[in-house]
Amino acid sequence: MDATVVVLCRNNPSELGETLHSLKGATDGLGPHYQLELLVIDGSNNNACSKVYYSIILLNWKCRFIHRFPNGTYDAMNIALGEVKGRWIAFMNSGDIYLRGGFASLLLYAESQCVKGSFKHLGAVFGQAWIEPPGLPLRWLTPNPRLDKIDVWLRHMVPCHQSMLFKTTFAKSNPYHLRAGSKADRAVIRASLAPPAEISYLSKPVCVFRLNGQSSRLFDWHSITSPGLAYNERLVEMIKIIISPFATVYP
Repeated sequence: MDATVVVLCRNNPSELGETLHSLKGATDGLGPHYQLELLVIDGSNNNACSKVYYSIILLNWKCRFIHRFPNGTYDAMNIALGEVKGRWIAFMNSGDIYLRGGFASLLLYAESQCVKGSFKHLGAVFGQAWIEPPGLPLRWLTPNPRLDKIDVWLRHMVPCHQSMLFKTTFAKSNPYHLRAGSKADRAVIRASLAPPAEISYLSKPVCVFRLNGQSSRLFDWHSITSPGLAYNERLVEMIKIIISPFATVYP
């Protein structure tokens, strides 16, 4: 199995449909020999999400649906790590959307980096993501395309989780710590940036991340007190919260 896309859903069937539909065009550019897996982890208290899933079974994908009641998003992601079959793994929340050809771009780029041999310990690759807060006339691209030094950017911000493709062996050795609150993904992303792991950046939009309140929130004061954040990270989050309603690009 070449790659697995994990979609997380909880009581959000309408947006689950949008996410699954986006996968149909996300693989444009991949040859027919690629073996792809869709794994939906559903923590809903009804069968609405399962009905959506079974109505949108993807052709040429090995599809699996797991209905459990995990202890939050990151517990669900850890469940997925125990089930995944692909050599590469990506995570999407219900409501997030791949752009046409977005997943294909990430997978082909990841494989090309491995073939080149430039990265002996490649843990992940990531592209750009469009961020869309609901009800606000804002849409920004992260990382900002005007930024010409990616190493400088990485010292201040981590990549958008939805725009990342992890090597499965790396992901399984870096599970999500449930005590880190809503920022548990930050520790995993930072591990992919730290030696001996290596990360490679594709300067191309691959997905849309919606700050929709169902799987994420634009303003979450509680997350700032998370023990997983260093002092400077808390400061950055507070600055973003204060200025984001007035920003035209990601702060």
